[in-house]
Amino acid sequence: MSIDLTLPRPVSPPHVVRMELDAFGPVDRAALATWFGTLFTDLLAPLCPASIDELVSVARDYVPSDTTPWGPPGYARLLLSSGEFTSAAWNSALAALPSFLRVQLVQLDSQGLPLVDGGWSAELLLKDDPDFPHQVVVCAARSLFGGWLSHTVQQNWLSILRSGASLLRASGGWITLDRTGPRTAHEVTAGVGLDESLFTAAELSRGPHWATLLGPRQVAALGGVQQVLATAPCCAVEHLGGGRILLQLTEHLDEVPPEAVAELTRFLRPVLH
Repeated sequence: MSIDLTLPRPVSPPHVVRMELDAFGPVDRAALATWFGTLFTDLLAPLCPASIDELVSVARDYVPSDTTPWGPPGYARLLLSSGEFTSAAWNSALAALPSFLRVQLVQLDSQGLPLVDGGWSAELLLKDDPDFPHQVVVCAARSLFGGWLSHTVQQNWLSILRSGASLLRASGGWITLDRTGPRTAHEVTAGVGLDESLFTAAELSRGPHWATLLGPRQVAALGGVQQVLATAPCCAVEHLGGGRILLQLTEHLDEVPPEAVAELTRFLRPVLH
């Protein structure tokens, strides 16, 4: 009996652009702080419905009420894991770079409540847990892109993934248009828990995606750099150095046919749960 490992069709249209990098080992903290700042400037700031200064100013002067507890109806707020977002607080967080740092953009509805499922319109997360790999996660609601992910926007995300993969010496990573959640669509389908996936992230890919970063051990298990470069069923295959290869499945993030995902799944089967 054959086993179908293709990703299921989403119950509702995909609404979250998600990027993640997983890595083991020590990282140059100063370089990581600089890169994380670039992540905010290049990926999150352009999604803000107003300037950073305006968002911060309105949040500082706003007085919550029972009817509009988060902020002015139809507006947005920036939040920092260490407290309210201000330019000074953000610069201080980058300078100290704690093991957990999150920046959230919260878009508000007509009652001043978070607009998107789960509450967050966009989020940048840096997590350095000694019991798990280092993780960098970026999530952004598709609605923030005005319904269209331009070629320039997609290239910006790919550029950040490339630079982060080299800096972190990443074991794996991806960019996808998907549901929100800590597990990938493949992990949900295969019944693999998050802990198991993270512990084996160096050896096993966490699933096929529009952009799939393969770490050195995964590339070796697939036959080596030259073999993957020559045979990966993708529109673009790029060796980033250090045995890491970035696979781009199709030209456009929002045009990924199921048959392309199925073909990539078959190619990655030796390094999938």
